[in-house]
Amino acid sequence: MLLAVDAHPAALEKKTGVERYAFQLIQQFKQRSLAENDRVFLYARETLTGPLAILPQGWEEKILPWWPRRGWMPLRMGWEMLRRPPDVLFVPSEGLPWFMPRAQGKATVTTIHDVGFLRVPNMYASSVRSRLASATRRAAHLATRIITVSAFSKREIMDAYRVPADSITVTLLAADTAVFHLLPIEDVMRMRQTHRLGPHYFLFVGRLERKKNPLTAIRAFEIFKQSRGEGDPFELVFAGMHGFGADEVKRYMEFHPLKDHIRFLPYLPDADVAALMNGATAFLFPSWYEGFGMPNLEAMACGAPVICSDIPPHREVAEDAALFVSPREPEAWAEAMRHIVEDAVLRSSLREKGLARAAQFSWEKTAEATWKVFGEACSV
Repeated sequence: MLLAVDAHPAALEKKTGVERYAFQLIQQFKQRSLAENDRVFLYARETLTGPLAILPQGWEEKILPWWPRRGWMPLRMGWEMLRRPPDVLFVPSEGLPWFMPRAQGKATVTTIHDVGFLRVPNMYASSVRSRLASATRRAAHLATRIITVSAFSKREIMDAYRVPADSITVTLLAADTAVFHLLPIEDVMRMRQTHRLGPHYFLFVGRLERKKNPLTAIRAFEIFKQSRGEGDPFELVFAGMHGFGADEVKRYMEFHPLKDHIRFLPYLPDADVAALMNGATAFLFPSWYEGFGMPNLEAMACGAPVICSDIPPHREVAEDAALFVSPREPEAWAEAMRHIVEDAVLRSSLREKGLARAAQFSWEKTAEATWKVFGEACSV
């Protein structure tokens, strides 16, 4: 098998969900022993660096330069697929090249992570919504096989695009346990000192955008603080890049009476995030819609009690290892926060259940299931 992998998202310096997914799969694929005639090509726009650049026998990077800001995947990658089609092309997000390896015995596998742009369209900028709608529709109808990240997302794709069930494979995600794990208290204290945080804080990690529902977290924190009295030490900490709707949060916070207790940190390296998760009183994830919700698992792997929105993928992933609250009810979020702060037995239970639940997922399993799809796609 000649496998071509789109490594462009994995090569980006600041990685969020899709980029982290692509990186972890590639690194796990490298652990496999290739058959005698198997070869893997990593396609990217620029020369690979760091761990991605370390290639085992049978692997090769293919750099496809492209000077415009946009169009690398549909045009430059499409031209390459037309000229030199592999047996299998794997694209770890829904955007496919204009020309795909469609000749006899050739296949395209892509991952559709979710269809949030259809279900909660007001959570996306119109340009992004339009791009995702076009790319996902094309991927759903033209890919040989589709991978998605939860049973919930599979049902959503089947419903939205009438894709048969046997064309979609669910490969659950995982936390990177090399980074997200229990840390010595000294590492946690060092990170708190770096960001001038006290020992009592609730943590929100992810893009500061409307879909992640940061305003509910802020309103819940307001209600929580009202019941705590003057001098209460608790803080609310956000960490992540800004996205669509971040300006709404900025306006809300401009004259907020608790602005000194609500911190906004930038995008942080995973090691810094893991330390903050280790020290958090609880991890908050009130998003309106997700395909999987990887930050929940990362927080669990770090021993943080998790409070997350009561939506199907969170139930599927966390099971009984989190508190589930409607994303529409800040009062209920405040009550869950108070419950965790005041109930040591609950904190301990969520911590132990979370650690056990996170341990059931691994990138090795994800990569193994993904590689199996490549073989199945070749035989279609």
